[in-house]
Amino acid sequence: MHRRALSPLAKASPGLQHALCRYQSTLHKRPPPQPHQDVPKSHKQSSQTQQVAKALQRVLSPEACAVLEGKRIKSRKGGNHTAPLVSTERPLPPSMEKLAFEASEPSTDVSLFQGGRDGEAFEEMSERFPAGTFVEIRRNGVSAFGIVVFTMLLDRKWMVHSITDRGELWSHQEHDVQFQIPDFASKSLMEKCGLLAEPADGEQMDARVESLKLLRGFEKKFETVMHGVLEKARSVDFYALVAHRDPKTWSQITIQEAAERLVSSRPITPIELLAAQTYLMNNGIHYAATQRRFLKKQIFWVRPREQVEVINVVQKLSLANDPALDSFAKKARALVLASRQRERESFHEPPSRHPIDAIELTETDKIILRFLRASLQVMRHIQTDPYTIAFAQIIKKTGLYNLDIYDDSSVYQLLTEMGVLAPWEETVTRGDAPREERDNVTLRPSIPTPLLPEPLGPEDFYNRDVVDALRYDFGDTPVYVIDDWGAEELDDGVSIEKIPSDPAHLWLHVHIADPTTLLPPTHRISLEAFRISSSSYLIDRTIRMLPDAAGFHQFSLGQKPSQPDKVMTFSCKVNMQGDIVDYQVRSALIRNVKTLKYDVIDAALGVQYSSTLYPFSDAPPNKKLLDTSSIGPASLETLKLLVETTRKMLYARVRKGAITMSLPQVELEFSHRPLPDDILGSKSLTPYAFRGFPDISYGVQDIRERGARLLVSESMRAACRVASRFFRDRGIPALRRSVGPMRSEFTEGVESLMKSRDEDGYVDYYSSVAKFVSSPTARYLTTPGAHTLLGVPEGEGYVKVTSPLRRFGDLFAHWQIKHALLAAAGDKTSPVLWSEEWLEVFGYELETRELEVKRAERIQHEYWAHLYIQRFMRNSAQGTRVRDQMQQLTGRLITTPNLNTRTRENNCQVYIPMLALKGLLVNLPLDLTLALGDEVKVQVKEIRLGARPILELVLRQ
Repeated sequence: MHRRALSPLAKASPGLQHALCRYQSTLHKRPPPQPHQDVPKSHKQSSQTQQVAKALQRVLSPEACAVLEGKRIKSRKGGNHTAPLVSTERPLPPSMEKLAFEASEPSTDVSLFQGGRDGEAFEEMSERFPAGTFVEIRRNGVSAFGIVVFTMLLDRKWMVHSITDRGELWSHQEHDVQFQIPDFASKSLMEKCGLLAEPADGEQMDARVESLKLLRGFEKKFETVMHGVLEKARSVDFYALVAHRDPKTWSQITIQEAAERLVSSRPITPIELLAAQTYLMNNGIHYAATQRRFLKKQIFWVRPREQVEVINVVQKLSLANDPALDSFAKKARALVLASRQRERESFHEPPSRHPIDAIELTETDKIILRFLRASLQVMRHIQTDPYTIAFAQIIKKTGLYNLDIYDDSSVYQLLTEMGVLAPWEETVTRGDAPREERDNVTLRPSIPTPLLPEPLGPEDFYNRDVVDALRYDFGDTPVYVIDDWGAEELDDGVSIEKIPSDPAHLWLHVHIADPTTLLPPTHRISLEAFRISSSSYLIDRTIRMLPDAAGFHQFSLGQKPSQPDKVMTFSCKVNMQGDIVDYQVRSALIRNVKTLKYDVIDAALGVQYSSTLYPFSDAPPNKKLLDTSSIGPASLETLKLLVETTRKMLYARVRKGAITMSLPQVELEFSHRPLPDDILGSKSLTPYAFRGFPDISYGVQDIRERGARLLVSESMRAACRVASRFFRDRGIPALRRSVGPMRSEFTEGVESLMKSRDEDGYVDYYSSVAKFVSSPTARYLTTPGAHTLLGVPEGEGYVKVTSPLRRFGDLFAHWQIKHALLAAAGDKTSPVLWSEEWLEVFGYELETRELEVKRAERIQHEYWAHLYIQRFMRNSAQGTRVRDQMQQLTGRLITTPNLNTRTRENNCQVYIPMLALKGLLVNLPLDLTLALGDEVKVQVKEIRLGARPILELVLRQ
């Protein structure tokens, strides 16, 4: 990018202007707070000048960088001065489309730092758009064509700046881009466009005019193609062609498939693909864009015929203001009022469901209920929602809801208070219509393999153990299977072996359950496991990847004490410094399994810490008595050695750059799990009278690993590193978990954060926020890439293999390993079972499916946490001590305040340590200066449930 001065800075693009002002606020004292405002507890600001990161240096002039760093610069007329950040010239007002596009979405998901202990959840993949790329951007129902001018890191997110077909410079996130055409304009032309919202000189004006000419020419061609697409879609009744034959089932269609049916020319051009996408995107009644990675997947869901018919019927009722809506609203009102009375009467009762005899629903009433229930789907704000107008009208007619915003949370409230849904029934993991599955990969190997010694059909299990002759027998070696009290799948154990001839080293063995003893990759259960991708550990139930009915529970370790457990063992030879100097991977047998609990081991070792706090109760619920008598002197010494060894391995990873900055997490526990179906809402949507509520405990868990938890987690990481080395040394492509280098908007941000780590690699999360440090999203690579957060270097890699009972990727790696072991044992075949090209496709599909499972788990956890707090605040019988705590909430900023152009208010995301939840802080005074990591006093304004639970907060007076 050509370096240019940034005067006047008030004319900078919104994202850039926000960055400039924010950087300036971190370098100078803030204005004193107003009398009605609390003074935020900020992170300490360094007295030294902070240097602007290279990401900004590449796009800013030296003068602009000097301004950001608080330096004085020389004026062209001589003398030194600090360039002002505020211009006396008034810029042109933004267009209405730009204001609507930039309006903050209250439900926008802002993910925290890489979640869990190693970045368990995949987030939306980042994608850099080079300058000159044509983009179609969508948000809040607004769309625009544009050309990328530059991209910058802002608030730990990459922000793209594009000049649009309206002649404005728009700032947007990468996931706002729904279509791209690379090299649409030259980079040199974009460099001449400048960085400001308005051109600073004639050269920038000329460059922008030239860019607009390119966009206008493209638009004319697009309009011609679009006209033809619309005509073809009408003439062939396109929806009828692509909708699923089953009226209740969703089907899929790609943009390429749509274009091939709607356009006669071949090959399909990018402009024709965009026209097909636009047709689908603008017909939200019939088509819904996929929620994740749409730009990469280019897939739409085609709504079921029955659902489209329901939408059309209710929309007609809404447009005509039909009396049927008033009739429905009257019945709904009666049900809601009765439900509110029952809630007060039965607040402390156990959950129950009872029929209602006094209500009669017409066929139209039932259609309206189906319409409302179908509206409770997670939708991105890139399409017009076909439900919003009608359901807002229906809810208003009841006269019971005076809401600022009518969204899915208001529909959820109406349906629960009507008794259509149970008051404890979330909708993200329940009740969705069936969806057509497309299998983009087949698991059957394409080459002969000793893994399949005889032909097997989709219903055939192995009739023998294919690696039986290779199994190493660990004999009477004690293997410790350590887990939580409520663990459902015991799939790993550890043992340790001293080397008498080499006391400076020892062997750490990690033994993993082996369901591939029974399950081949050709079985239909394998394909279904791939579709599910992993077990889902929900608050109210578990959805297993491998079905219990097929007998896979037998592979949990220690289930049959009289029989040996068949395992895959990953062994690493560890030196006194904790480094892995050698390894082995074997199929094996273990005969001496000792099942223990984390808390019992910690009590025996004298490790004292409270990992979970209970903010809403005086004592931990269901506290377990810790009986350490089962741990004899020999076992205790072995466990001490395991703890000592794994701690050395942790220190070795920290020396290589491992870092952890996770926040505490909500831990919810049901007294009775799973919830029975007979206390949930009916699938027929018949209203019921619900009473009471399930008994739940709310805890805040510190996920920092100590004692037995560190022993197990570090052992599992070692096994994953060993697995990657096994594949690397044999030239076998495998799916490695990889996280790239951390990044910061200041050049010393990452270095400074690394220096603040303690001996275990932990840093204060808010320190990372204040230093604008973020981590790239985790992804799968087929080569041994680095995992920065774990301190795993490039060239070693990290392959997950420790949970084959609950993660398909681990199960798949076991098949690969067994094939390689058999090939090495004498079968004349390549150790590579699946090619690298095939693995890349497979890895992307698996990654996407894992993301969906984690998203559903996260939303469901958030739902129950928000629901618990909502009920707690309604319960007048709670003790004053805890209630006073709820009135003393504080929040820490995890995003900087941003103006909502719809409400003209500043909002930001905060994290509430006492609740281990994030919330939306609204109604911030425009003159209040806050920075990332600041602490503010807050109170709950509103809790909204539905497809996206939201905790809305305001500053506490």
